[in-house]
Amino acid sequence: MKLLILTLLAAVVVSAADVPIACNLKALTPSQRKELGRLADLAVNAVTDSKELADGYSFQLKLPISEVAGWVDLWRRCCPFYEFQVDVHGADGTIWLSLRGRPGVKEYFPIDAPRLAARLKK
Repeated sequence: MKLLILTLLAAVVVSAADVPIACNLKALTPSQRKELGRLADLAVNAVTDSKELADGYSFQLKLPISEVAGWVDLWRRCCPFYEFQVDVHGADGTIWLSLRGRPGVKEYFPIDAPRLAARLKK
């Protein structure tokens, strides 16, 4: 019986590789979409540095951690194929947001977030 339950649970688990590389704005309510846009505007204007990673990009943000967390929370709901990582450096309060993913995610990023992609260092 335990084996059957474990097998059923394993079948229900969706891996990141199973999630399509496409955003679903219907995953958010109209007010959440508006808030996502507001937070995205703040974040784009708060970029102070950027790095290209092998599987994505990283952005240094001069923004309160609560704003970054709220933005990531909403963004991940409509774009669950991204792997988000927030690094907070205690000594100077520097915040880095990394967006990573499987093959194809890095190429999709400029389509999904063109204003943020425009902030990448050349």
